[in-house]
Amino acid sequence: MGKIHLIRHGTTEANLTKKFYGSTDLPLSNKGINIISEYAVAGIYPDAKGATLYTSGLLRAEQTFFLIYGCKDHIILPELREYHFGEFEMKTHEQLKENPDYQAWINDKNGLTSCPEGESTTDFRMRVNAGFAKVLENHNKEENSSSKSIIVCHGGVISLIMGICFPDVKQNIFHWQPDPGRGYTLNLVDGEAVLYEKI
Repeated sequence: MGKIHLIRHGTTEANLTKKFYGSTDLPLSNKGINIISEYAVAGIYPDAKGATLYTSGLLRAEQTFFLIYGCKDHIILPELREYHFGEFEMKTHEQLKENPDYQAWINDKNGLTSCPEGESTTDFRMRVNAGFAKVLENHNKEENSSSKSIIVCHGGVISLIMGICFPDVKQNIFHWQPDPGRGYTLNLVDGEAVLYEKI
């Protein structure tokens, strides 16, 4: 049974101030660095030995990866970057709530409305799906029941991947979003996720 481990990056200042940010390349906050370091020392993260390692390439994911795994070689998959909020980046709901473009975006239940200069929920879903398909393709090439992949990326990305893998769990996307520094381990059989555990 192969495994894919999904780890969310640590806390940033924008997490603490509840700002929309995805494409903005923020570093971890001091709190984020401390929490990831504490988790790593506690041994909650999977061993990298024999694993194929990935990040999204954004600074917060790279810093989190380094705190856990050091300077190990890894693959950067830009498809697994967080949602691109365009003109809404680094703004709060309170700052945007009277903006008609923002109202159109948050009220679009079909996910077709893009943030100005950003992407739509549908675009985001297609992008993440394509990135995760690459991970699965590489993973399944191993043809080994003990094959292992580790991805350090973002909360929205992990939520989408969990929704892709477990479509029968009828939950809001935020149901799947792990806390910073946490995530999920997917257990795969014949290349498909059948079970998951929380990290």
